[in-house]
Amino acid sequence: MKKTAIILFLLFFVFEINAQNLYDDALTAASYAYSHSKKAHGANNVFHTQEYADKAIEAFSKVENLAEQCGCKKANETAYKAKVDMESALNEDTYERSRYFAKRAKELGSNLLEQLTFCQANNSSTDINEEMTYVKEKNELVEATQDVVNKQKELEEKRLKLELEQKQLEQQIAEQNKKKLEFEAKRAAELKEQTLIKSKAELALQKLENALQELSLILNQESKFESQADYLRSENDLKNESLDDTKTFYVNRAKELTRIAMQKFTSYTMAEN
Repeated sequence: MKKTAIILFLLFFVFEINAQNLYDDALTAASYAYSHSKKAHGANNVFHTQEYADKAIEAFSKVENLAEQCGCKKANETAYKAKVDMESALNEDTYERSRYFAKRAKELGSNLLEQLTFCQANNSSTDINEEMTYVKEKNELVEATQDVVNKQKELEEKRLKLELEQKQLEQQIAEQNKKKLEFEAKRAAELKEQTLIKSKAELALQKLENALQELSLILNQESKFESQADYLRSENDLKNESLDDTKTFYVNRAKELTRIAMQKFTSYTMAEN
Protein backbone atom coordinates (compact mmCIF):
# COMPACT_ATOMS: atom_id res chain seq x y z
CA MET A 1 0.00 0.00 0.00
CA LYS A 2 2.81 2.32 0.97
CA LYS A 3 4.65 1.37 -2.22
CA THR A 4 1.53 2.09 -4.28
CA ALA A 5 1.16 5.49 -2.64
CA ILE A 6 4.77 6.32 -3.46
CA ILE A 7 4.26 5.28 -7.08
CA LEU A 8 1.11 7.41 -7.31
CA PHE A 9 2.96 10.31 -5.70
CA LEU A 10 5.81 9.94 -8.15
CA LEU A 11 3.40 9.70 -11.08
CA PHE A 12 1.60 12.81 -9.88
CA PHE A 13 4.94 14.57 -9.39
CA VAL A 14 6.05 13.58 -12.89
CA PHE A 15 2.72 14.77 -14.26
CA GLU A 16 3.10 18.08 -12.48
CA ILE A 17 6.64 18.51 -13.81
CA ASN A 18 5.49 17.63 -17.30
CA ALA A 19 2.60 20.08 -17.04
CA GLN A 20 4.92 22.82 -15.84
CA ASN A 21 7.28 22.08 -18.69
CA LEU A 22 4.37 22.46 -21.11
CA TYR A 23 3.49 25.80 -19.54
CA ASP A 24 7.12 26.92 -19.72
CA ASP A 25 7.29 25.92 -23.39
CA ALA A 26 3.99 27.66 -24.06
CA LEU A 27 5.17 30.85 -22.32
CA THR A 28 8.43 30.78 -24.25
CA ALA A 29 6.62 30.34 -27.56
CA ALA A 30 4.14 33.06 -26.56
CA SER A 31 7.03 35.42 -25.80
CA TYR A 32 8.50 34.80 -29.26
CA ALA A 33 5.07 35.24 -30.83
CA TYR A 34 4.54 38.53 -29.01
CA SER A 35 8.03 39.75 -29.94
CA HIS A 36 7.54 38.92 -33.63
CA SER A 37 4.11 40.57 -33.54
CA LYS A 38 5.60 43.78 -32.15
CA LYS A 39 8.24 43.78 -34.88
CA ALA A 40 5.62 43.10 -37.54
CA HIS A 41 3.51 45.99 -36.29
CA GLY A 42 6.51 48.29 -35.98
CA ALA A 43 7.94 47.53 -39.44
CA ASN A 44 8.00 50.41 -41.90
CA ASN A 45 7.01 48.44 -45.00
CA VAL A 46 4.76 45.55 -45.97
CA PHE A 47 7.66 43.19 -46.73
CA HIS A 48 9.14 43.42 -43.21
CA THR A 49 5.67 43.28 -41.67
CA GLN A 50 4.95 40.03 -43.49
CA GLU A 51 8.41 38.65 -42.75
CA TYR A 52 7.82 38.89 -39.00
CA ALA A 53 4.17 37.88 -39.44
CA ASP A 54 5.34 34.56 -40.89
CA LYS A 55 7.53 33.94 -37.82
CA ALA A 56 4.71 34.96 -35.48
CA ILE A 57 2.28 32.53 -37.14
CA GLU A 58 4.61 29.64 -36.42
CA ALA A 59 4.99 30.72 -32.78
CA PHE A 60 1.24 31.27 -32.24
CA SER A 61 0.51 27.87 -33.76
CA LYS A 62 2.92 26.27 -31.32
CA VAL A 63 1.28 28.10 -28.39
CA GLU A 64 -2.13 26.99 -29.60
CA ASN A 65 -1.10 23.31 -29.49
CA LEU A 66 0.68 23.61 -26.13
CA ALA A 67 -2.22 25.50 -24.55
CA GLU A 68 -4.58 22.73 -25.67
CA GLN A 69 -2.31 20.12 -24.07
CA CYS A 70 -2.20 22.18 -20.86
CA GLY A 71 -5.96 22.54 -20.82
CA CYS A 72 -5.68 26.32 -20.90
CA LYS A 73 -8.71 26.99 -23.09
CA LYS A 74 -8.54 30.78 -23.04
CA ALA A 75 -4.90 30.77 -24.13
CA ASN A 76 -5.69 28.21 -26.83
CA GLU A 77 -8.46 30.45 -28.16
CA THR A 78 -6.36 33.60 -28.01
CA ALA A 79 -3.45 31.92 -29.78
CA TYR A 80 -5.81 30.81 -32.52
CA LYS A 81 -7.21 34.33 -32.93
CA ALA A 82 -3.74 35.82 -33.05
CA LYS A 83 -2.62 33.23 -35.60
CA VAL A 84 -5.61 34.04 -37.83
CA ASP A 85 -4.86 37.76 -37.61
CA MET A 86 -1.24 37.17 -38.49
CA GLU A 87 -2.26 34.98 -41.43
CA SER A 88 -4.43 37.89 -42.58
CA ALA A 89 -1.47 40.26 -42.17
CA LEU A 90 0.66 37.89 -44.25
CA ASN A 91 -1.90 37.66 -47.04
CA GLU A 92 -2.62 41.40 -47.32
CA ASP A 93 -0.95 43.21 -50.22
CA THR A 94 -0.96 46.70 -48.70
CA TYR A 95 1.11 48.02 -45.80
CA GLU A 96 -1.85 49.58 -43.98
CA ARG A 97 -4.00 46.44 -44.00
CA SER A 98 -1.11 44.15 -43.14
CA ARG A 99 -0.08 46.39 -40.24
CA TYR A 100 -3.69 46.56 -39.02
CA PHE A 101 -3.90 42.78 -38.52
CA ALA A 102 -0.39 42.74 -37.04
CA LYS A 103 -1.53 45.24 -34.41
CA ARG A 104 -4.51 43.07 -33.48
CA ALA A 105 -2.28 40.01 -33.17
CA LYS A 106 0.19 41.96 -31.00
CA GLU A 107 -2.59 42.95 -28.58
CA LEU A 108 -3.77 39.34 -28.43
CA GLY A 109 -0.16 38.27 -27.81
CA SER A 110 -0.03 40.40 -24.67
CA ASN A 111 -3.29 38.86 -23.45
CA LEU A 112 -1.94 35.42 -24.26
CA LEU A 113 1.01 35.82 -21.88
CA GLU A 114 -1.33 36.86 -19.06
CA GLN A 115 -3.68 33.94 -19.70
CA LEU A 116 -0.87 31.38 -19.73
CA THR A 117 0.57 32.81 -16.52
CA PHE A 118 -2.85 32.62 -14.89
CA CYS A 119 -3.37 29.04 -16.06
CA GLN A 120 0.08 28.04 -14.84
CA ALA A 121 -0.63 29.50 -11.40
CA ASN A 122 -3.95 27.73 -11.05
CA ASN A 123 -2.89 24.64 -13.00
CA SER A 124 -6.46 23.58 -13.59
CA SER A 125 -8.89 23.30 -16.40
CA THR A 126 -11.90 25.52 -16.77
CA ASP A 127 -15.25 24.39 -15.38
CA ILE A 128 -18.26 23.36 -17.47
CA ASN A 129 -19.55 26.92 -17.86
CA GLU A 130 -16.15 28.11 -19.01
CA GLU A 131 -15.97 25.17 -21.40
CA MET A 132 -19.35 26.09 -22.88
CA THR A 133 -18.27 29.72 -23.13
CA TYR A 134 -15.06 28.62 -24.81
CA VAL A 135 -16.94 26.50 -27.34
CA LYS A 136 -19.37 29.32 -28.02
CA GLU A 137 -16.64 31.89 -28.40
CA LYS A 138 -14.60 29.56 -30.58
CA ASN A 139 -17.61 29.02 -32.84
CA GLU A 140 -18.10 32.78 -32.98
CA LEU A 141 -14.42 33.14 -33.83
CA VAL A 142 -14.76 30.59 -36.62
CA GLU A 143 -17.76 32.47 -37.97
CA ALA A 144 -15.94 35.79 -37.66
CA THR A 145 -12.91 34.31 -39.38
CA GLN A 146 -15.08 33.00 -42.19
CA ASP A 147 -16.62 36.46 -42.52
CA VAL A 148 -13.12 37.92 -42.78
CA VAL A 149 -12.20 35.32 -45.40
CA ASN A 150 -15.37 36.04 -47.37
CA LYS A 151 -14.76 39.76 -47.12
CA GLN A 152 -11.18 39.32 -48.28
CA LYS A 153 -12.40 37.20 -51.19
CA GLU A 154 -14.96 39.86 -52.10
CA LEU A 155 -12.34 42.62 -51.89
CA GLU A 156 -9.94 40.55 -54.00
CA GLU A 157 -12.62 40.02 -56.65
CA LYS A 158 -13.34 43.75 -56.69
CA ARG A 159 -9.64 44.52 -56.91
CA LEU A 160 -9.19 42.17 -59.86
CA LYS A 161 -12.26 43.64 -61.56
CA LEU A 162 -10.94 47.17 -61.08
CA GLU A 163 -7.52 46.13 -62.41
CA LEU A 164 -9.18 44.61 -65.49
CA GLU A 165 -11.28 47.72 -66.06
CA GLN A 166 -8.19 49.89 -65.58
CA LYS A 167 -6.24 47.85 -68.14
CA GLN A 168 -9.12 48.02 -70.61
CA LEU A 169 -9.38 51.78 -70.13
CA GLU A 170 -5.63 52.17 -70.61
CA GLN A 171 -5.81 50.10 -73.79
CA GLN A 172 -8.67 52.23 -75.12
CA ILE A 173 -6.76 55.43 -74.34
CA ALA A 174 -3.62 54.02 -75.97
CA GLU A 175 -5.59 53.05 -79.08
CA GLN A 176 -7.23 56.47 -79.22
CA ASN A 177 -3.87 58.21 -78.86
CA LYS A 178 -2.40 55.97 -81.57
CA LYS A 179 -5.27 56.74 -83.94
CA LYS A 180 -4.96 60.44 -83.12
CA LEU A 181 -1.24 60.45 -83.89
CA GLU A 182 -1.80 58.49 -87.10
CA PHE A 183 -4.55 60.90 -88.16
CA GLU A 184 -2.40 63.94 -87.35
CA ALA A 185 0.54 62.49 -89.29
CA LYS A 186 -1.69 61.62 -92.24
CA ARG A 187 -3.33 65.05 -92.14
CA ALA A 188 0.07 66.80 -91.96
CA ALA A 189 1.28 64.86 -95.02
CA GLU A 190 -1.97 65.59 -96.85
CA LEU A 191 -1.78 69.30 -96.00
CA LYS A 192 1.79 69.38 -97.25
CA GLU A 193 0.64 67.87 -100.56
CA GLN A 194 -2.28 70.31 -100.71
CA THR A 195 0.13 73.23 -100.25
CA LEU A 196 2.31 71.92 -103.07
CA ILE A 197 -0.69 71.48 -105.37
CA LYS A 198 -1.93 74.98 -104.47
CA SER A 199 1.44 76.50 -105.37
CA LYS A 200 1.79 74.66 -108.66
CA ALA A 201 -1.87 74.96 -109.68
CA GLU A 202 -2.02 78.70 -109.00
CA LEU A 203 1.20 79.23 -110.94
CA ALA A 204 -0.14 77.17 -113.86
CA LEU A 205 -3.49 79.00 -113.81
CA GLN A 206 -1.68 82.32 -113.69
CA LYS A 207 0.34 81.33 -116.73
CA LEU A 208 -2.79 80.13 -118.49
CA GLU A 209 -4.57 83.37 -117.73
CA ASN A 210 -1.60 85.42 -118.96
CA ALA A 211 -1.43 83.35 -122.15
CA LEU A 212 -5.16 83.84 -122.77
CA GLN A 213 -4.85 87.56 -122.15
CA GLU A 214 -1.94 87.76 -124.58
CA LEU A 215 -3.83 85.71 -127.17
CA SER A 216 -6.86 87.92 -126.72
CA LEU A 217 -4.80 91.02 -127.45
CA ILE A 218 -3.28 89.38 -130.50
CA LEU A 219 -6.67 88.49 -131.88
CA ASN A 220 -8.42 91.69 -130.95
CA GLN A 221 -6.45 94.57 -129.54
CA GLU A 222 -9.60 96.47 -128.71
CA SER A 223 -10.97 93.73 -126.50
CA LYS A 224 -9.32 92.93 -123.19
CA PHE A 225 -9.56 89.41 -121.76
CA GLU A 226 -10.72 89.35 -118.12
CA SER A 227 -11.14 85.92 -116.60
CA GLN A 228 -12.74 86.93 -113.28
CA ALA A 229 -11.73 83.48 -112.04
CA ASP A 230 -10.64 83.79 -108.39
CA TYR A 231 -8.10 81.01 -107.84
CA LEU A 232 -5.62 82.61 -105.43
CA ARG A 233 -6.08 81.45 -101.85
CA SER A 234 -4.27 81.40 -98.50
CA GLU A 235 -2.94 78.24 -96.85
CA ASN A 236 -5.54 78.57 -94.11
CA ASP A 237 -8.19 77.82 -96.73
CA LEU A 238 -6.63 74.38 -97.19
CA LYS A 239 -7.01 73.36 -93.54
CA ASN A 240 -10.76 73.00 -93.78
CA GLU A 241 -10.78 70.76 -96.86
CA SER A 242 -9.36 67.44 -98.03
CA LEU A 243 -6.78 66.78 -100.73
CA ASP A 244 -9.55 65.86 -103.18
CA ASP A 245 -11.39 69.08 -102.34
CA THR A 246 -8.24 71.09 -103.13
CA LYS A 247 -7.80 69.34 -106.49
CA THR A 248 -11.48 69.82 -107.31
CA PHE A 249 -11.23 73.52 -106.54
CA TYR A 250 -8.41 74.12 -109.02
CA VAL A 251 -9.99 71.84 -111.64
CA ASN A 252 -13.15 73.93 -111.42
CA ARG A 253 -11.15 77.14 -111.69
CA ALA A 254 -9.39 75.79 -114.79
CA LYS A 255 -12.77 74.91 -116.29
CA GLU A 256 -14.08 78.37 -115.44
CA LEU A 257 -11.06 80.00 -117.03
CA THR A 258 -11.48 77.86 -120.13
CA ARG A 259 -15.22 78.57 -120.34
CA ILE A 260 -14.63 82.33 -120.18
CA ALA A 261 -11.93 82.03 -122.87
CA MET A 262 -14.23 79.99 -125.13
CA GLN A 263 -16.98 82.59 -124.81
CA LYS A 264 -14.50 85.37 -125.54
CA PHE A 265 -13.00 83.70 -128.59
CA THR A 266 -16.44 82.68 -129.88
CA SER A 267 -17.44 86.32 -129.89
CA TYR A 268 -14.36 87.12 -131.99
CA THR A 269 -15.39 84.52 -134.60
CA MET A 270 -18.92 85.78 -134.78
CA ALA A 271 -17.73 89.35 -135.18
CA GLU A 272 -15.49 88.34 -138.10
CA ASN A 273 -18.41 86.62 -139.85
